[in-house]
Amino acid sequence: MAPTLKVLLAEDEPLNALALRAQLETLGHQVIGPAADGSAAVELAREHPVDLAILDIRMPGLSGLEAARRIFAVRPVPIIVLTGYSDSETISHAVDAPVFHFLVKPVSIDDLPPAISVARSRFLEWRSFTEEALTLERKLENRAVIEQAKRVLMAVRHFSEPEAYRLLQRASQNRNQPMVEVARAVLIAQGLPPDDPDE
Repeated sequence: MAPTLKVLLAEDEPLNALALRAQLETLGHQVIGPAADGSAAVELAREHPVDLAILDIRMPGLSGLEAARRIFAVRPVPIIVLTGYSDSETISHAVDAPVFHFLVKPVSIDDLPPAISVARSRFLEWRSFTEEALTLERKLENRAVIEQAKRVLMAVRHFSEPEAYRLLQRASQNRNQPMVEVARAVLIAQGLPPDDPDE
């Protein structure tokens, strides 16, 4: 059985908004909204914890795509856009935004479960990829700090590279600290800031 979600809905056409709300509630979801424009949708996302957003692509004032960007910046969630247009230009604009699926109106209740499932799956893939990228970035930054500390020990104490590494390793074990923290302490003791890996 699909989980109950808090779904932010933004649709400027009242009849479509009511129909979508009824469909989502029939599927067991809690609907936040509907918002009648993009700005109202962004405010609702700020005020309420939501699990997913469904936004009309064309709304007065702030468009659904711009609302998607702002909502995602505040609260990263799977986002589905609704459009009455299936032309390639509309779809390409949606690709540039943090959109994980789109539906062409009119939307039937049978369209919603697979769209929600696909959007959530793609969002989880994006989040996993992002977390892996951040972990790799941290590892690279930590390695740069350790390498810098090794160079300092080699210069100041005339250690070989393996000796400098073993000293850091032993200090890490003795202090029960990650090696990167020991390496930072070495650099601070020498009055050196860790290298900026971007430089």
